[in-house]
Amino acid sequence: MPVLKNPKHERFAQELAKGKTAEEAYRQAGYAPSLKNAQRLKSFEGIRSRTEEILNKSATKAGITIDKITKELAKIGFSDIRKSVKWGSELSLYNESGDLHIINGVALIDSDKIDDETAGAISEISQTKDGMKIKFHDKRAALVDLGKHLGMFKNTLELSVDSKLSDLVLASLVKQEK
Repeated sequence: MPVLKNPKHERFAQELAKGKTAEEAYRQAGYAPSLKNAQRLKSFEGIRSRTEEILNKSATKAGITIDKITKELAKIGFSDIRKSVKWGSELSLYNESGDLHIINGVALIDSDKIDDETAGAISEISQTKDGMKIKFHDKRAALVDLGKHLGMFKNTLELSVDSKLSDLVLASLVKQEK
């Protein structure tokens, strides 16, 4: 789709693609503030198509693909903490002089021994007063996003109505109209 003929519409679509709300984009495009009109303009097919095109061009330029996003979400969603941390009642550690110490506790696996998938699932490692802390990205959110992408969750409500009941409801509505 080429640039929109109406310059205000084009600016509106560009601002939406930047992540602005409909109301913000509407004002940036030169319109008087109006949430109702902004929402209405946002719903126009030409605006939606142009905004999507701008976003797709940006994603392509940045090398972002559905496949890459899906792989990154899978790293998080299917991560296993045991690939990055050791724990137990008898955790063996060696000190600088090579002496073996058996302790109760938790230890991080060396970064050069962690596979790429596990490293991609880790959001933070930090030193605290009590020791090391490791935090993973939100596994549940990644799985939900993957499920939505794959169409596993439906946001529709299906109702089935007995034909006798539907006849009663229809008769009641007809009666109310009179």
